[in-house]
Amino acid sequence: MTDSDLPVATILLRLYVENNNRHLRGKKRAIADIVQGVLPIYGETRHLQRNEYQMKISYRTDADLDKIMGDLLRDIALEADLRNCFSESEAVLEGTDRSW
Repeated sequence: MTDSDLPVATILLRLYVENNNRHLRGKKRAIADIVQGVLPIYGETRHLQRNEYQMKISYRTDADLDKIMGDLLRDIALEADLRNCFSESEAVLEGTDRSW
């Protein structure tokens, strides 16, 4: 199966990043790093509005999609942590009630 034959999931990502406390700064830079450095690794990304992104992610099986989404959310949290922030982001498979 070639990459073009793989199913593509349309994911709605709600990116929530906050500073760890009011004395630390970094939220703006963390979001920029996530949008420019993390999201493109996982698939085509389109900014919808303030903190929402639509992503097209290729996958082989449902278990594979679960792993990809877990990795994506982990990478978002790690990038936020590097800037003294935390992430409570969520992702939803469009057209379903499936979420991560």
